[in-house]
Amino acid sequence: MQKLTKKQKIKSKKDILFLLKTCKKVSYSSFNIFYKVNNFNKDRLAVLVSRKIGNAVKRNKIKRITREVFRKEIKRNPPFIDILIQIRPGIKIYNKNEYEICLREWIKESKTN
Repeated sequence: MQKLTKKQKIKSKKDILFLLKTCKKVSYSSFNIFYKVNNFNKDRLAVLVSRKIGNAVKRNKIKRITREVFRKEIKRNPPFIDILIQIRPGIKIYNKNEYEICLREWIKESKTN
């Protein structure tokens, strides 16, 4: 498993709040995706997981799965987008495949539009 580079991560609170307020939203049963085209010539990702979801081990596993899908599926060509994935309480770790499939489909769809 490889890591995302620093430029591929959205870390600042200001950027996250901006994304939550101003971008498009897609809802699934166990997560929301907020996204917006950016001018950084990089696709960037942030993952928000509530403390209401299991313990730290489970939350970190969900984050790792999300980052890995992003890293594998994202193509390095325009349009470049900022993606914020907000995991809802109620996600089941045994639905990992369903979660990955939804995420992969959305990423492919967003890059073709």
